[in-house]
Amino acid sequence: MAGTSSHRVPDIWQGFGWALEPGAPGGGTSRARLAWRALRATLAHAKPLRRWMGVVFELHARSIVRDLQGEYLRAIRPYVHRGTGFADRVVHLTDHYDWLETAFHAKAFEKIASGEALVLAELAPPRGYDFMRLQLRQAAPQSPEGELLLTLSLQRSAELQHKPQPMDAGVLAFSRFRIDGTACLVIGGVRGQRHPVLRASPMEISQALQGWKPAVLMVRVAQELARFWDLRIVGLHPAAHRLHGWSYQWTQRSRDAGQRVYASLDALWEHFEATKGPPGWVVVPLNSDEKLAATALSPEKRARQTQRADYWIRTRNLLRVQFKQLLHRPDREAQLSRVTQAMDRDSMAGDDLDFQQSEDMVPSRVLQTGPGNLL
Repeated sequence: MAGTSSHRVPDIWQGFGWALEPGAPGGGTSRARLAWRALRATLAHAKPLRRWMGVVFELHARSIVRDLQGEYLRAIRPYVHRGTGFADRVVHLTDHYDWLETAFHAKAFEKIASGEALVLAELAPPRGYDFMRLQLRQAAPQSPEGELLLTLSLQRSAELQHKPQPMDAGVLAFSRFRIDGTACLVIGGVRGQRHPVLRASPMEISQALQGWKPAVLMVRVAQELARFWDLRIVGLHPAAHRLHGWSYQWTQRSRDAGQRVYASLDALWEHFEATKGPPGWVVVPLNSDEKLAATALSPEKRARQTQRADYWIRTRNLLRVQFKQLLHRPDREAQLSRVTQAMDRDSMAGDDLDFQQSEDMVPSRVLQTGPGNLL
């Protein structure tokens, strides 16, 4: 959908019209469902939607967002947490975009805002691949799980594939907003490969990652991001996923998808020993040093675990160097230099939490027989 060229803030009823346009559906939402949600939101939640329209219009005028219509409809679309209402979604999105510009250095932010991927680390690719990278990029407006994507991206060599294209072996979707007054890096979803054709062999990826599973590596990188930005990590509780809502239980396909998501997230949070958080959320520890009992392992397993530990230490060191070049640490100036003028000062409460930095030297417990299918 193209953005508007008008110099006036559009009315929210114009936003309702955007929901009826052919390009609006997507992200698991049908045209009829989106139109119904837009009508309900416009009638019952006009005040927060007008505020969001003003915020999006300002961001679009400053070229921070490109698709005015799509960004406005983010607040209309169902969020992955099924307990999130329209007003809550507006608060979360405003908080996220207000933080976004303060989280990156100028050139890195320009790249993120333009839709390009920001490379966090260049990893050694598997044989026959040109590259394997950890990247950050903005999510599409239809994404229900978060506004930023952390991806593990690969591309085959041109010698092996005609016109090779990048593929995602792992994706973690997240946003930054406050929950119960605390600034959080909120993980809405973690997934593996979805493309039916552009796929890499799990064996290739496992060998390249020295036995690490992509989903677990994604969370470990998210822990590093959260420590750098002084955020608490909160993940979606599997039972709170929108696929478990009554309106998604009419079809067998949705029920099966909901069960798969539940099993995957439940295994992932169990692996990281996440604890119960606010309703619909779990709190993920910032440190995942389980102090493995290496003496109880066979020499072969100890050697594999040492290999995995070395790989993570190298990756973490690469990330920390790049973080200093690309990302802003929060400080008083960054807290007061807000992106939008629409934010309330009261919403800045809770920023003075101090999360300790991690110096863990042992990686997470990621044996090849780990719990569940974390892809």
